[in-house]
Amino acid sequence: MIIQKLRDFLKSRNIDYLWINTTDEFLVEYNELTNSSRYFVTGFTGSTGDALLSMDNLWQFADGRYHEQAEKEVNPETTTVVKVQLGERVSDLLMERIKDGTTVGIVSSKISLGFYNLLKTKLEAKGCKIFNLDKDPVEMFADFKTSGSDEICTKVDEQITGISADKKLKIFFNHIKETSCYLETNLENIAYITNLRQYKTPYSSVFKAKAVFAQGHAYIFTNEKTEKIGEHFSVLPINDFKEFIKTRSNILYNPENISKADFSLIENRAKEADFDFIAIMKSIKTHAEIQHMQSCFNRTDRVVEKIGEIVRSKTPVSEYELSSEVYKEYLKQGAKQLSFKTILAAGANSSVIHYSHPSKNIMVKDGDFVLLDCGGHFEGGYSTDITRTFLRGEPDSLQKKVYTTVLKMFLNVYNYELKENTNGQELDSLAREIAQESGLMEEFNFNHGLGHGVGINVHEHPPVLSSGPAGRNILRKNMVVTIEPGLYKTGFGGVRLENTVYVDEINGKHKFKSFSKVKFQENLIDYELLSDIEKIWLKNWQEQV
Repeated sequence: MIIQKLRDFLKSRNIDYLWINTTDEFLVEYNELTNSSRYFVTGFTGSTGDALLSMDNLWQFADGRYHEQAEKEVNPETTTVVKVQLGERVSDLLMERIKDGTTVGIVSSKISLGFYNLLKTKLEAKGCKIFNLDKDPVEMFADFKTSGSDEICTKVDEQITGISADKKLKIFFNHIKETSCYLETNLENIAYITNLRQYKTPYSSVFKAKAVFAQGHAYIFTNEKTEKIGEHFSVLPINDFKEFIKTRSNILYNPENISKADFSLIENRAKEADFDFIAIMKSIKTHAEIQHMQSCFNRTDRVVEKIGEIVRSKTPVSEYELSSEVYKEYLKQGAKQLSFKTILAAGANSSVIHYSHPSKNIMVKDGDFVLLDCGGHFEGGYSTDITRTFLRGEPDSLQKKVYTTVLKMFLNVYNYELKENTNGQELDSLAREIAQESGLMEEFNFNHGLGHGVGINVHEHPPVLSSGPAGRNILRKNMVVTIEPGLYKTGFGGVRLENTVYVDEINGKHKFKSFSKVKFQENLIDYELLSDIEKIWLKNWQEQV
């Protein structure tokens, strides 16, 4: 058993705890399960949530999206689920489980420098030591695999990006001194600056690479085949990266983007950047990107409308069949792949926020909620993301109240008058105030943030709509973000209504404008719960062309 083998490994090296990562050496969010150490050890399939192993315990950390899912997937005889609540920090919960004066093993290539430094500070305060592991011990006992193909990294047309890679690079260099160079290993940032996309990894349009920007030139280190990027770009084998970076000085870096292992290569010649230059550039979409994303969401709307028709009909259908239909419809609409694993949950399963195992045996019945959260990558490699909750048959009074409350949360945030300093925390608070006023929060939960940025990755930041530190980012014109309030109750089910929007400027004022135009289900709306202005907002939404 892999858990026992890992414990034997720890014992042989006098290590008391092992921090087990979900991600890989490129710190990707959507790591393939067959390439995820955490999955091999605990069996949990969520996109995030690391684990901690000791000689006596194994803890699986899971945020609010995955509380129910983690409990269903892990073996309770070997693993304890730590339910991370909104506002809690994983690092604090981790420290509660680590004894003073012990040694913690950390795989330096699979942890961001930022998180490593945070843990180091907290562990030193407890008299603990870090044992840096150059190789992930899980890889010694599990058969790791990644998707393999000869698919080339293709260049996105400038009519979609609105700006060439060379021009992006020039803008970037305006932010750093000519004598400095910049190390970038965030794959979305590299895909953005190069205008390259690749689709061989499920739910991802990026390619695995590291980048160094110096003296007006970009050096891209990758083993993937690429189309020509631009006049100021060179593509080199990834094995050349370590020797190349040794020759550079005055290296800027972002601690959240690079691993502890990569930082060790530049530590004596490095300086932390003031902010994530490329992430800021990436978050402000060009007019061309906005137009392209609108086209992608038009096609996404057709997928969702088709599924809604099936749900509301009397056609016998299972969760699995509906989920399969989502994938087929995206391909019909020209998608290259899904942008994340489809969430398709019927009945009580709709309370599992990121339900990811649609069943052939669970049929949609009259009175069932069906929650669909889906998205695709089209020709530009940008993500789409939308959620609708449908109902087959007629709702009861509680179902209508829950649906209408979530709708009120969305409408009030969507129609909020954005000011120069409006940030994500402000909007998240507005949605939660409405949920509290409904009286439902004594039994229902809203265990996730209100929204996240959308771009090359379906989760992009900035911007973020949440109560956490990331929610402090101010919303700027042409930023793209989701508004996705939800209410969930185990045994009852859940409702989430999500639309991806962008910040538009109308008559000198900033206002959200939605890409998606899928109508809300009329028989689920209790108009008596809506104010006069909310009724007007809803009418305007339902009458969109």
